[in-house]
Amino acid sequence: MKTTSLLSLLHISSPALPIGAFAYSQGLEYTLDAGWCKTAKDVEQWIESVLRFGLAGVDLPILQRLHQAWQTNDQEAVQHWNDMLLAFRETKELYLEDVQVGAAFKQWHLAQLSESESLKQADDIEAKLEWLEKPSVVAMYALHGVLTDIPVEECLIGFCWAWLENQIAAASKAMPMGQTDGQRIMRRLIPVIDEVVAHAMTLPDEEVGSGLVGLAMSSSLHEHQYSRLFRS
Repeated sequence: MKTTSLLSLLHISSPALPIGAFAYSQGLEYTLDAGWCKTAKDVEQWIESVLRFGLAGVDLPILQRLHQAWQTNDQEAVQHWNDMLLAFRETKELYLEDVQVGAAFKQWHLAQLSESESLKQADDIEAKLEWLEKPSVVAMYALHGVLTDIPVEECLIGFCWAWLENQIAAASKAMPMGQTDGQRIMRRLIPVIDEVVAHAMTLPDEEVGSGLVGLAMSSSLHEHQYSRLFRS
């Protein structure tokens, strides 16, 4: 990777990116509140399961396809895979998170247009951003990858890492789990990220999908949780 592309990947994967992803726990807060996960080891197992059977089956393979679609200017494919991703969101909470953070991500892209190399380039990016009425986070992440010459595999790795950091941050806020425990979990899950990215890169279209019943239940129940730190 070029240095500029690597730095762009680090930039877009940072929890400090102003798109609001940090405000959501994706059901993890309810999981902790209900006692489904009581220890740091429980949290690690929960996150690993979502990585292997959620992101690896939906988010990552669709990110790969959206990266290719943006790269080839295939508007129909961009719309198809973006809609497919949103259709896989099993709860209202997960769906709203995707479209709300995706909308903020789109606005972030628009704010960067003034830094484009030419007016023509800015017009082209703005036109592409209008392809999607409800852009998903994955679609906006893939677009940034194409615009900054980030290879598709590295895009998938960066997306996984950003998601993992947000999950660890959520767990650290919602339960008495220190930063050291969180960093240990992240370190142990690095090989898992390598595995799920390799799996996602080879997944055929007909096998894209997931069925995380526990995640769907925790997200649905989180919508009605009496007291919450994270948005629903």
